[in-house]
Amino acid sequence: EEKEPRFQSLIPYGTYLKEQTRKARKDIKNVRNWKYDENDDCFICPNDRKVVFKKYQQKKNASGYEQSYKIYECEDCTDCPLKPQCTKAKGNRQVHWNTIYEEMKAKAKAALECEDNAAIYAQRKVEVESVFGHIKGNRSFRRFSLRGLDKVQVEFGIVALAHNLLKVAGIRLTTFLEPNRTKKKQGRNESFFPCFFTILGTYRTAPL
Repeated sequence: EEKEPRFQSLIPYGTYLKEQTRKARKDIKNVRNWKYDENDDCFICPNDRKVVFKKYQQKKNASGYEQSYKIYECEDCTDCPLKPQCTKAKGNRQVHWNTIYEEMKAKAKAALECEDNAAIYAQRKVEVESVFGHIKGNRSFRRFSLRGLDKVQVEFGIVALAHNLLKVAGIRLTTFLEPNRTKKKQGRNESFFPCFFTILGTYRTAPL
């Protein structure tokens, strides 16, 4: 059941950049370049043959989650001159279409193609990508343990708090190891207040 979104998500899916290339847009084996007949629920291949719906199928992905697919199959690929470019299958061409995933991709693409959102996304890459990379790569936080937006917000608030505390500790340690005592004392005093407000800011944003 659809709910009012709490925020605008600007997240490109795995094949977003690849789909923007000229090669991908002209690739005849790419189903997204085919015509779709909504009334008959079928695709029209580049050789004007119908690829009709056959059945539903459940599959597990690499992470172990079950996904639902609609299986389409060409009525007849016999003697099709485009078959070598379209598929390596010996029989008719099949299309495995994940309707939920494709709907999510369409929403993400529409959001990223908006000019205002594109400017925001470009700024996000400059400001926060390094922080996300550090949390995922060096802190090994790659998957949430909880489910639900409220619980996820709390969990990430704790992660952000730990990240900022370790950052403060690193700054303090660097200041302490400076050979010049004058610089060390000045550095401790200067670094205390921004670090202190960084911690307070994390407490403020994390609903603990």
